[in-house]
Amino acid sequence: MSDTSDDKLSRRERKKRETRRRLMESALRLFQEQGYDATTVEQIAAAADVAKGTFFNYFQTKEAIIPSLIEWRLQRLQEVLEQARAAGESPIARLKRALVLIASEPLVDPALARHLFATRHYRLRHRPMHVLTSLFADQVRQAQEAGEIRADLDPVYVGGLIRALFLQQVMVWYHGARPASSLPDLLTKTVDVLLEGIAGPQWRPTP
Repeated sequence: MSDTSDDKLSRRERKKRETRRRLMESALRLFQEQGYDATTVEQIAAAADVAKGTFFNYFQTKEAIIPSLIEWRLQRLQEVLEQARAAGESPIARLKRALVLIASEPLVDPALARHLFATRHYRLRHRPMHVLTSLFADQVRQAQEAGEIRADLDPVYVGGLIRALFLQQVMVWYHGARPASSLPDLLTKTVDVLLEGIAGPQWRPTP
């Protein structure tokens, strides 16, 4: 029996998704091993076992892969947070876990930060920043339901505040004021300071 058109399309789509995933995994590994600036499109394609031209079927430039990498890693972070929720971890604890995991990401690289935060690259960071705000807002909403954050606050607004504080600390690190290894602890302390002002009756500060 011959394959139907739908079957062929499904296989084609699966192959495209697999190729895209390999390109992103290869780019992430190379950026981590040798830095963003030293990594070429040719190297990414070779590591993913595809031709250089195939890379450009998925991403117009090396820069264009950055937002896709960020969104991909944020999706993975959402999966981790869902597992933590299922295990009974509190919303505030999950929020702090999210910040620590993001700060520990191999994507936290000065060269990548330079490209992402350059004014002319606003379009590169707009979508990932929106996803990040939504992720924080979702944790805030759950914390409100658990009584850990005041219920009279807009969760999207609070999520935006957390994102702004997060990005501010990342920029301090990017300019060399602090080592990357200090980011997780610094971000946790920053959230604790914010929570002092928005805490609900069930929240208690970390000892």
